[in-house]
Amino acid sequence: MFKNIKEKRLFEKIVDQIKDAVLSGTLKVGDKLPSEHELAQIFGVSRAAVREALRILELSGLVIIKKGNQGGCFIQEATSNHKLVDYLSDHWRLGNVTLAHLTEARYWLESIIIDIVGQKASKKDFEKLRKSIDKAERLYREGKENEKIYQNFDFHVQLVQITRNTIMVDTLSAIIELLTYMLVKIGSNRRITHATFKAHRKILELLEAGQVEGAKDVNKAHIRDVSSRLNKKYAKDKNLPHLESHVQPFFEEEGQPHVFGFERISK
Repeated sequence: MFKNIKEKRLFEKIVDQIKDAVLSGTLKVGDKLPSEHELAQIFGVSRAAVREALRILELSGLVIIKKGNQGGCFIQEATSNHKLVDYLSDHWRLGNVTLAHLTEARYWLESIIIDIVGQKASKKDFEKLRKSIDKAERLYREGKENEKIYQNFDFHVQLVQITRNTIMVDTLSAIIELLTYMLVKIGSNRRITHATFKAHRKILELLEAGQVEGAKDVNKAHIRDVSSRLNKKYAKDKNLPHLESHVQPFFEEEGQPHVFGFERISK
């Protein structure tokens, strides 16, 4: 069912093979995958590569990981955004979708989302956002770097879920999934991590105070920081996918005019 892997970006190849097995019907909903140790032997890779692949598949909704004596990794019904995720992933690899496209789409979509959140959010919603930040900080203290990255992006997924708009939820979560995948590959650092925690808490504080425009401004700066880090990494690392030759910064330096898609906007 699976083939031994000897190429770079091992967890990508694992993800592709498991997806292919599901699409071909070799793996069906409810099927349990072999253990991490067994998969590592099957693929000829480390358990860390298998673990990362399973986390990507879990994030996309293709598998569910259960704990306990009857636990394991099981194939489940694909989430409602899986086709959009596949579309973005495929076009990213082809170079038709760039980091600049993802960043721009995310910025405008989240601006609309924050407007809606300002109208719809309840105390319960704000508490969920707070718990998401708390969990990310706890994972960071525990040294669980990848889990912390996933949880930081989950803050934005929690935001869009407040809209109760399936189209917005699926669209943003698909974009977030691909950005998460990129950031996990290049890693984070202390500065960007603490800046993210600070930004998320400030966004929450402003939303609770009804200061929607302020929350949008903080979010814009936050997205700019993440985009800048990804841009720099892709510009330097030739072993990463070919996106680096297509990436154009979505945000210019502070105080400089910038072209947003079809229009040039000055501050």
